[in-house]
Amino acid sequence: MESLTQSFEKVDQQTSEELTPWLNAREEATRSLVANGWQRLYSGLTPHRASVTLLDPSESLQISLQIPVDADGEAQGDWDLWIEACQRQLSLPLRTWLEEQGIERSTLRRLSGTERNELEEPLDLKAMLQVAHWLQGPIETIEKLAKANSSQLVLHLAGLGPNS
Repeated sequence: MESLTQSFEKVDQQTSEELTPWLNAREEATRSLVANGWQRLYSGLTPHRASVTLLDPSESLQISLQIPVDADGEAQGDWDLWIEACQRQLSLPLRTWLEEQGIERSTLRRLSGTERNELEEPLDLKAMLQVAHWLQGPIETIEKLAKANSSQLVLHLAGLGPNS
């Protein structure tokens, strides 16, 4: 795990301590994904934002969470959660993990490129909506944390299809 922490001259020890709750919220928000093999690409902390980016085990999807904070340790707006496709189809490790979560095999085969016919689709926005539904548990956890901190979660989806 690589952690990137930017510090500014105006950020002193007291301010860092005030940001600790946001670091804890960031870790709690991503705990279930990390426990299921998602790799932390980087974590960042500035006086204005705590962020983390994770990559699924198959490198098909990337999730980035940005939690806005100010130097006083207060939330300043919406939490942003980005789910982005990194490949045109779901690859085997991610497909296997989703099968274990109870997702239909026929849908997963179509989105993973294992069916070589006209039903094969890239990970466009329609497919990314399905992926977001499958990630409902981790998304609900993040949303609860945002609400507990008087914020709301904004979900952003980015596919690789022509309309994404």
